[in-house]
Amino acid sequence: MADVFTILIVAILVVFLFDFFNGFHDAANAIATIVATKVLTPTKAVAMAAAGNFVGMVFITNAIAETIGKGIIDTNVLGVNALPLGEAAFFHSMAIIMGGVVGAIVWDLVTWLWGLPTSSSHALIGGIIGAAALAAGPGSILLPSTTNMLLFVFVTGMTFVLGAASFFAYDVIIRRHRPTLGMTILAGLLTGLLPAVILGKILLKGLVQIVVYMVAAPLVGLVFAFGLALVVIRLFRRHTPTKVNHEFKRLQLVSSFFYSVTHGTNDAQKGMGIITLILIIAAIGPPWGPPLGQFAVPFWVIVGAHASISLGTFFGGWRIVRTMSQRVTHLRPWQGFSAETGGGIALASSALAGIPVSTTHVIASAIMGVGATKRLSAVRWGVARRIFWAWIITIPASAGVGMAAYGAMRLLFGV
Repeated sequence: MADVFTILIVAILVVFLFDFFNGFHDAANAIATIVATKVLTPTKAVAMAAAGNFVGMVFITNAIAETIGKGIIDTNVLGVNALPLGEAAFFHSMAIIMGGVVGAIVWDLVTWLWGLPTSSSHALIGGIIGAAALAAGPGSILLPSTTNMLLFVFVTGMTFVLGAASFFAYDVIIRRHRPTLGMTILAGLLTGLLPAVILGKILLKGLVQIVVYMVAAPLVGLVFAFGLALVVIRLFRRHTPTKVNHEFKRLQLVSSFFYSVTHGTNDAQKGMGIITLILIIAAIGPPWGPPLGQFAVPFWVIVGAHASISLGTFFGGWRIVRTMSQRVTHLRPWQGFSAETGGGIALASSALAGIPVSTTHVIASAIMGVGATKRLSAVRWGVARRIFWAWIITIPASAGVGMAAYGAMRLLFGV
């Protein structure tokens, strides 16, 4: 059996490896639009995105890291409230954490091979949930109270029905047009978006809150990008396409870098939260660990997480670039600017609120949003549906892999 110090170092390195694959897998998020519009070559775009990911650490917020570290599963399962742990208990806690992280890495690699822009964030969440559920049962997963859940479903359900019914009536009575089921559902989802975001933060917690924002995040990205694209169309309607594209090629450099920065800020915090949790379980205090009784991310962890994601982005996933930049919709520079800026605003807001949304979901939907300003058929919805189903299966699939990885870790550690 390995000693405690060796397991501690290996666990931290595994999390940094996850951050690397996170950047590798999500490279397309920051560069898809700027590559699609041919403002930069893929190599230059990747280099700029990597730099932006590292700069993301200047936004000093640990809100998402705290959510990941102690807002998904009951930390009593890991012995956080029974420190210091004995050697066997420590190894068991590390088996749960490493099982979850390894599960996320495996799922990232599988979807990279398939060329699908799935969420590394949700893969990590799924892996941790799977490992914890197998180790301590489903009760270890944090869930809101039944009352809060019913109140949330009632309010958001009513706004969904109101929005869908209003759109249906408008299309039938005013436009004399038969609305499609998809557009009616989308109208209801957009109407329920604001109450869902607000009430989700107030009433929900743990897995249910994450699932709610899993649905809300792409809608937020779509709305921001769609709205910004409409503003751009209005402001530049009297300019020639050549002049508009020329000006927005410059602006897109700024918007792409901005999105890369917010991507780094958002995604690096997932690994930061896990490593801080590991340091707390190992009872590592200052200067290498957080102060006793506090969930504070040490500076070296912040630098390491951002550096790992930046390196991963630099070597990042060209298969996914092709899906994101070419197959979803055809983009021009002003559309790329709108998608990146709208997506960046959504990510910055979620980072400040401590909501672990998927950067992949946000940018994919933002691209669809700007494509839809022209006409709905401009978005290749067949590819969009393929991406959507990949999103749906990420948490349960990575949870299954996390369970298997946890079992393997227990055998490896002899606990």
